[in-house]
Amino acid sequence: MQTQDWRAGGTVVECAAMARIIYAAAGEGFGHASRVHLIAQRFLDAGHDVLFASSHRGLLYLRQYYGEKVKEIFGLTYEYSKGYVQPLATIRKNLAQLTHGTRMNKKLFDQVYRPFKPDLVVTDFEPFSGWWAWYNKVPFISLDNEHMLTMCKLEHRLRNLVPRATSMLVTRLHCVGAQAYVIINFFTAPLKHERAVLVPPVVRDAVTSLTASNEGHIVLYSTTGTHEDRLRDTLFKFPDQKFLVYGFNKDEQARNCIFKKRSTEGFLRDLAASRGVIASAGFSLMSECLYLRKRMLLLPLAGQYEQIINAYYAEKLGLGVSSPWLTEAALARFLDQIDAPMPQDDRILWPDNQKFFEVLQGTLSRLDTPISISV
Repeated sequence: MQTQDWRAGGTVVECAAMARIIYAAAGEGFGHASRVHLIAQRFLDAGHDVLFASSHRGLLYLRQYYGEKVKEIFGLTYEYSKGYVQPLATIRKNLAQLTHGTRMNKKLFDQVYRPFKPDLVVTDFEPFSGWWAWYNKVPFISLDNEHMLTMCKLEHRLRNLVPRATSMLVTRLHCVGAQAYVIINFFTAPLKHERAVLVPPVVRDAVTSLTASNEGHIVLYSTTGTHEDRLRDTLFKFPDQKFLVYGFNKDEQARNCIFKKRSTEGFLRDLAASRGVIASAGFSLMSECLYLRKRMLLLPLAGQYEQIINAYYAEKLGLGVSSPWLTEAALARFLDQIDAPMPQDDRILWPDNQKFFEVLQGTLSRLDTPISISV
């Protein structure tokens, strides 16, 4: 393997000039895949050879940009009912598909991974690539936000004991034996593992190119597109406030609510010009709201403990309001705070792409075979 020098703090580190990298992304939703797109492009621009693996919507997203370099892997999925995650149904669904998935992944590993001879595997909460790397003694790193649950000392509420235990077990099983755990998070927390490092959120170019303004509307994004009647009833109680509603994929106006069809460009444009945002506590959208300095009313999906923690810390740090459901009381509380200045708190890790890549480079330089992402 060819090498090149990478300098950090006056120290010369010999890095691989061209490394073969497998980058795997969880396929549930678009958040993981859009982040992989941004970070992996840095590897590609630095001259490395990258193969991708994902499933479901992540697979569709990445294939838009990298075509056949994106391989399909069997991926775990959530089962929803009436807008909420159903843990037992999720387990049954994935167990029912496991035999097919095992055959599918074995074919991928034997026909693609092994002949590719990767120097590094990077996994964004995609477990099977990490397990393969660990079993075959291939260096790999975990790069996601979920490992905040297991690698950071957090404040937990007893009432969330069951989803907490379930989520932490699943997170631990997702990744075993990584050389490093790069944890993307929006708040500081003490680390519990010497291989863990905390980095600020990274946001895609389509967001960093936006200019934030305030045209008075509130953007509401429904992850599951359910409970529309209940949602309308709540929003109608605030007739002086205009709401732009995404997630139901239709164009329609009802009093102070304007429903909009799916549109990435339209959504981001409305987000940048919004007064505030109502959404679940998914990490990717939260990161974009933080970058644009938009206060949030967060409605964490039941059964997703990571979202519960995100919403709790967002409220604790003065970034918004947390509520299990969209209620008149929660919305009134949000509107009372929405126009206050955003907090200036040292515990907040605001999105910072430059800082993110600096920390990631430091992590890559400490691998047994260091890799440079300088471009």
